[in-house]
Amino acid sequence: MKRRRFLLPLILMLAALATAGCWDRREIVDVGIVMLTALDEGREPGTYRVHIHIAEPTRLGGAGQTPIGNPRVEPVTHIVTEGPDIDETRFEAERIVPRDIETSHRRVFIMGEPLARHGIKEVLDQISRNPKNRISTQLIIAEGSRAEELIDRKLPLENFGSEVLRELVLRKGQVPNTLRDYFIASTSPGQQPVAAGLTIVGNKISFNSVAIFQDHKLKGYIKGKQVPALIGLLGGRAGGSLTFRIPQVKGSLSAHLYQVKVRRMVAISKGEPIFTFRVTCQGRIMDNRTNLDLGAPGNVRKVEEAFTDELEQTYRSLFHRLQKEFQVDSVGLGAMIARRYPDFWKQIEKEWPTMYPNAKITWQVGGKITGIGSVGAPLYLPENEVRKD
Repeated sequence: MKRRRFLLPLILMLAALATAGCWDRREIVDVGIVMLTALDEGREPGTYRVHIHIAEPTRLGGAGQTPIGNPRVEPVTHIVTEGPDIDETRFEAERIVPRDIETSHRRVFIMGEPLARHGIKEVLDQISRNPKNRISTQLIIAEGSRAEELIDRKLPLENFGSEVLRELVLRKGQVPNTLRDYFIASTSPGQQPVAAGLTIVGNKISFNSVAIFQDHKLKGYIKGKQVPALIGLLGGRAGGSLTFRIPQVKGSLSAHLYQVKVRRMVAISKGEPIFTFRVTCQGRIMDNRTNLDLGAPGNVRKVEEAFTDELEQTYRSLFHRLQKEFQVDSVGLGAMIARRYPDFWKQIEKEWPTMYPNAKITWQVGGKITGIGSVGAPLYLPENEVRKD
């Protein structure tokens, strides 16, 4: 009994020594948290120009808050370095900033269009090799400009510009747009990656395009009403609006798109892959610039037929650009073959780049209007000008 009383304090002392402690802790004032990185070609060939935004928590207030009468200033320190590779620019930044630079919390990585067209393979390799770089970071291409021009714009509402850019991509488009998505697509047989494209419009930034890559080089952009169509095919949330016309009816209508569902199928016929896409989409009428009374059942059927025709034409025009103009398999037709018919894919994999532009696709599109607004015909039209049939 006495031995047990002696051993118990000894065991507790040994347990205390073995308990993990904060042996590797770092004070927040010693860490420079990178919120955003913008990457461009350097002034000398073969070099990179890198901009980083490091958060300054002491200047941080509520979202969008600023002292009365003072202009809003983003609570970040802006560091610019240039070097032959990303790691060299990082070391250069470390020599400038009196804190340990930490990239594990970075939300956005922006690349300028000139760099993206030249090729980003080496950049991606350097990003993926550093375990501190989170691959859930959003990858954004500055359409028509350098990345540094994009981050020079004053961005509204949020404290950090990186958060505005991230929300534009996530909330407005839901493009499969992280570095992880890029790596998965680039390593999947029969598919090429994409990224969100942000454009400078006046003094503001707008999300209205998807950047198309082939072999890690920017080929071009999908824009306009083809953007939500492509996003839906890639598994994102296809929002936005679609403007369409009804034959023999003056004016047009606009519908808000939601609940887009896509079913993909592939079959092999006479040694050739045949693809079928079944697309169903619901829409709400947001704008009626015709003289149709949408409260009449017959007119609703006309609207749904025209809505469906415009949807199908949008998908066909999207694939015409991907197959004929870019010749890039961004949607993953080859990946469909590889999953469904792996042995057949092994036979045609090397020939797929030449087969893809002529691949046959059948579209089965169904559009349904689920809401016409609070009124049938525009309220400004006299009764005798409203068409009810």
